[in-house]
Amino acid sequence: MKTYRLFSLRVLQPHEKGVSQVDIPLQDGLIIDMEDTAKKWLIDAVINQDGIGIFETCEKENGKLIIEAVITSENNYPATMVTKVRKITHLSNKVSILLDGLMAVRKDDIIDVILESIVDEGLTGDALLEEFKKRKATRGVEKIVENIYKQVNADEKLSFHSTEPSEK
Repeated sequence: MKTYRLFSLRVLQPHEKGVSQVDIPLQDGLIIDMEDTAKKWLIDAVINQDGIGIFETCEKENGKLIIEAVITSENNYPATMVTKVRKITHLSNKVSILLDGLMAVRKDDIIDVILESIVDEGLTGDALLEEFKKRKATRGVEKIVENIYKQVNADEKLSFHSTEPSEK
């Protein structure tokens, strides 16, 4: 296992007009690469009491959240993961949110999706290059998040714990 400092955390939520990006103000946090073939991660985010609503709702509904986690430094590319709330622990004036995560998209996957969509739109030359730079800066997040949520909703066998039965 490898442990990293959680630098930032963002929840991505699709809706009819696109995708909402909710930045979660961290007080502290760790992210652990379980180094298994399923690409499992464990995220422990310590946040203020104010930011707990989205996680409590997810826990009550036994739902999944798509997050972007940046580790170690703001200069690192965010990792996009499908997560499930494992545990919420109330501390004296903060809350620890423990999430199980599965890597959903790697940086190379995002770049491939962005480039494919631009080529499909028929852009070439300088127009292609400019549009690629623009979308790369925003990571083409809307289309990717939409696709991830469709896959998550369609995949009833998605499981975060090898010892637990698949969710139905």
